[in-house]
Amino acid sequence: MQEKFKREILTRLSTALTAKELEEVDIVISFVLTKYDVTERTAEIVTYQNGMPNEIKSFLVAKAMKGFTKVSLLHYKRILEHYSMNIARDITKMTANDIRMYLLTYEHTHDIGKSALDDKRRVLNSFYTWMVREDIIDKNPMLKIDAIKYDKTIREPLTNLELEQMRSACQTLREKAIFETLYSTGCRVSELTAMNRKSLDFSTSKVKVLGKGKKERWCFLNAKSQLALKKYIFSRSDDKEALFVAGKKPYNRLGKGTVEKEIKLIGERAGINRNVYPHLIRHTTATHMLDHGAGLADVQALLGHESPETTAIYAKMNYKKLQAVHERCII
Repeated sequence: MQEKFKREILTRLSTALTAKELEEVDIVISFVLTKYDVTERTAEIVTYQNGMPNEIKSFLVAKAMKGFTKVSLLHYKRILEHYSMNIARDITKMTANDIRMYLLTYEHTHDIGKSALDDKRRVLNSFYTWMVREDIIDKNPMLKIDAIKYDKTIREPLTNLELEQMRSACQTLREKAIFETLYSTGCRVSELTAMNRKSLDFSTSKVKVLGKGKKERWCFLNAKSQLALKKYIFSRSDDKEALFVAGKKPYNRLGKGTVEKEIKLIGERAGINRNVYPHLIRHTTATHMLDHGAGLADVQALLGHESPETTAIYAKMNYKKLQAVHERCII
């Protein structure tokens, strides 16, 4: 009952306090509750408010406190909101078969691939795992639902020629600085937009990056990215702390969508006959490092991956290299 009491307070305060402030409130409440017994005045529980179950609201608050980005939280919210609005029973009473039917129905009524459907399964599993941990339910129904298999398409990195085409197609100092920083650091677009001027350390050729879970790491700046950044920063007349800002007043920090649009336009301008986006540049950085002798652990540290399995995706077999080795070895 004490945990339920604490969850409800944190959920109600979530719209007024930051994740850091909620963590402090959580600590204070936990300390104070050690002195009291909490009982519920009435057994009548309001399960849904504003179309969303309280359990989902509390789950999202917990994820925010854990350091999830706004983009990730919105993604989780959309999936769980649709789920709660399209099931026929209480969210805490759903069985494995109920959830299977929901996923099957969603697949048949929406233009969605197996990869996206498995993403929904992972979010639901995270939600029900949290409810078990919080003693809201006794068993996780998702344990009986296997991962959805799908063919993983191999994302081809930019070739050396395409990389140079992108560099030549940059028209503004900001475009050049964004592209070179993405390639040199291998950072995520959300990490790029969160960078501040003070994140840069030109004396050591590094930039401090705030990754997932608010974990900081250092990424490295090659000569091209340092030169591009210095030219861009010198050209600005504003005093905003953000590293990348809009070109007009009030010089707001660039958002994820703006950077994605700029990279796409650069790719079109460069005459590259496929979609170019920030994560493709990140993939190119990782692949180029592996091709030139970097170990998986090195690339994992640079990219900020928690699991080496995630990094291993970038280490796909290079068949041209394999053929060259074969020709040298097999007479």
